[in-house]
Amino acid sequence: MAVQKLSIAIVGAGIGGMTAAATLRQIGVDVRVYEQAPRFGRIGAGIQMMPNSMKVLRRIGVEKKVIHTSFKPYSHLNREWDTGKIMRELPMPESLFGAPYLCMHRADLHEALAAEVPREIIHLDKKLVGLEQTADQVTLVFADGTRAQADAVIGADGVHSVVRELIIGPDEPIHKGRIAYRAIFPSALLNGGKHAPPGARQVGPRPSHRHLLHERDAHRALLRYQRAGTC
Repeated sequence: MAVQKLSIAIVGAGIGGMTAAATLRQIGVDVRVYEQAPRFGRIGAGIQMMPNSMKVLRRIGVEKKVIHTSFKPYSHLNREWDTGKIMRELPMPESLFGAPYLCMHRADLHEALAAEVPREIIHLDKKLVGLEQTADQVTLVFADGTRAQADAVIGADGVHSVVRELIIGPDEPIHKGRIAYRAIFPSALLNGGKHAPPGARQVGPRPSHRHLLHERDAHRALLRYQRAGTC
């Protein structure tokens, strides 16, 4: 007698949803992904992938893809904001950790992960509005009136998770007083970028101006300016 595959519905087709879908498919799970956006877009900014995270991407099969669209800092590096003096450095060479430390645009990582998931199992424009659970199955109810069934549901729908709200009730994020401004621009504007290696964090003295993080390769720079304190 044939054993029926476990079916799992993943709500959210971002980095978390695509990672879950790709890994579950590798062990033979019947996966379906539901995303409320009508299409994928190039959104977000820079993201850092530590060596342990890269080992996961290696098992999924996307390491080579993301390396081509990333740059590889040698270390985590903190400098004083005005003098450039090194305050702290944590080397992260691939030879030490068995996988690279990479910096990349979020969209490049998402594109690589999405390429590992067949498009026919990704259902766009599906906004979840309800979950109905029975003894052995979950029914997903969408805003367009359609429904889907699965043995289990994974909520990968972000900070404003509908899945979480449906299961445990309404919840509001807690503002911790940190705000980051991000930008991407040609690295030539950094005077060739010669004053700091990729992945440098320049730390200021005042609590209201914590640090400036810049990651760069030959063509672009990712900049994050972080402030502490509410506004």
